[in-house]
Amino acid sequence: MILNPDLASLLARFRHANSIAILDGPFPSYPDVETIELILDRGIPTIPQVVDVILAEHEVSSVVMANEFREHVDPAVQADYLGHLGELPVAWIPHAEFKQRVGQCLGIVHTGDAVPYSNVILHWG
Repeated sequence: MILNPDLASLLARFRHANSIAILDGPFPSYPDVETIELILDRGIPTIPQVVDVILAEHEVSSVVMANEFREHVDPAVQADYLGHLGELPVAWIPHAEFKQRVGQCLGIVHTGDAVPYSNVILHWG
């Protein structure tokens, strides 16, 4: 159960053809995209922790991630993070394009994650 009222409200509006970005804390915000700050401390919560909670309660059909995650992050860390996505298909795109797509999301959720390029866009439909 999601107890954070802002996140619960955002997810209540997460419908077919919507996307939500789960991002590290330093990732920029966008003035026209609802932003929820879940950051408690460096590394708390992580992107996989937030993804796990969302996937347990909401339908997600695909994920978008930046190519740079595969290029710059240790393979063991990659395997751990990707393992939280289960069988969801992942579309790999350049980080610059990823940033543009975040601006088109229904909402942004900032985490305390510190793993570079570990950001995800969850898409439904």
